[in-house]
Amino acid sequence: MDDASGDSPPYPNEEGYAGSGGTGAAGAAGAAGSGLPPEEELESSYRSPVATGRFVWVANPTSGRVAYVDAVTLEVQTVPAGHGPTYMAAVPDDTDDVALAINVGSSDASVLRRKPQAGLVAKNVPIHADANSWSVSSSGRWAVAWSDARQAKNAGVLDAFQDVTVVDLKEGEEQTRRMTVGYRPVAVAFASDESAAFAVTQDGISVIDLQASGAPFVARLVPISDDPLEDAGSRDVSITPDGSYALVRRDGEARLTVVPLAGGELVHVELSGPCTDLDLAPDGTMAVAVVRDTNEVALLPIPQIAQYPTGFEVTQVSKLTVGSVSLAAEAPMGLLYSNVSHEQRIAVLRYDQSPLGLQPMKLYGEVSSAMLAANGSTGIVVHGGRKSFSALVLDPELPAKLIGSGGLITQVAISADGARTVLAARDDSKKAWEAFLVRGFTQQVDLFELSSPPIAVGMVPSANRAYVAQEHPEGRITFVDLDTGLARTLTGFELAARVVDGSEP
Repeated sequence: MDDASGDSPPYPNEEGYAGSGGTGAAGAAGAAGSGLPPEEELESSYRSPVATGRFVWVANPTSGRVAYVDAVTLEVQTVPAGHGPTYMAAVPDDTDDVALAINVGSSDASVLRRKPQAGLVAKNVPIHADANSWSVSSSGRWAVAWSDARQAKNAGVLDAFQDVTVVDLKEGEEQTRRMTVGYRPVAVAFASDESAAFAVTQDGISVIDLQASGAPFVARLVPISDDPLEDAGSRDVSITPDGSYALVRRDGEARLTVVPLAGGELVHVELSGPCTDLDLAPDGTMAVAVVRDTNEVALLPIPQIAQYPTGFEVTQVSKLTVGSVSLAAEAPMGLLYSNVSHEQRIAVLRYDQSPLGLQPMKLYGEVSSAMLAANGSTGIVVHGGRKSFSALVLDPELPAKLIGSGGLITQVAISADGARTVLAARDDSKKAWEAFLVRGFTQQVDLFELSSPPIAVGMVPSANRAYVAQEHPEGRITFVDLDTGLARTLTGFELAARVVDGSEP
């Protein structure tokens, strides 16, 4: 079953893993953003709960159980996991609903598989201690449990977090293998053919072979810099979906590095100024680089840029400062903006057009972060201070609709077709907790007052519902019908779950 996508909370400025006029080397232009601080990577400031198909999975570390809620019937069931199930991930599967849970108290993981006719089957497999993150391959065959130092409290210099566990999720034959990668990994990605996994670390990229005889094993370490002593905390690393190349951006540097992951010389691409953001197109055939000081957007073709590092298109943006880009997951478009320039405007980027398509949009608040639906039809801009947002309709383009909130906007989830968005906001000091349902193409916004603080939001497309998970000692989740706006709240996952009908959660 398809899982609900989501993003992670903001982290300190460390090495990270990012997704995605004129030809030739970039020329100098007037300084548009001189003296401004670095752009803040806030597109990834929101996380959706773990959902598969029509089910939402909620772990309870205290009881050692995982609840799974049917978003259609609102039936709640629980299953024993291990000692302290905490970190969960959804697993794509064609027929079953599958989820993973890291049991932090017992150094193992639970593979939870709900079959349509046979019910739920749980199996525990051993993993390394201190794991707190999952990466799952697109087919659901492989998962990697790893340790993200940014989520660890009071991590010391001797806490290297170099252990990872590769989990083979083949049904009925689940097994694991522990191995060692570079110092403090920050992301794990998979090649699209699932022949390899890539751990981005401070030492470089550890390549894990998944298909050779005796696999999985760490096949090699690929350096991503000519200087082995480089500060790893100043760079972002993007890996192409096919696993052929990595692109490296460094704070304050105009040079990008193209890394052939199969081996070979590093290739350096010179821009007109420091690259403030870099994103990969969904198919990995293009990288979009932003240079705030010269207000330029550069389109780097892949793999051509590895052979011709001066062969790329550059366009200068007018009428606004651009330092960040947020690309749609399935469409050749994105949003350009700066979240440090205090400007109330944004630009829609269409990079499949020649010349490059750029359309400025007027807003009524400074930009903090921006995100698009997968198909690029709608979007959300969270404004500075995170107490308001704008709902965007881009096809056809309509005026942005400004909405205020009673607390900080902490969660956003947009349906793949852009038709619906759910947001959550919280101000614990005032006990002001809210959820918003945005009907994408009409820009109608429904407000729901919540009874407890929201912690995560998401979509269940097969049930035609959005959900808002909340902090509550017995467990609480509110489901909102995407057509009618009717809200129903479940409380007490491990008791007899109580259901409240109506629009009042």
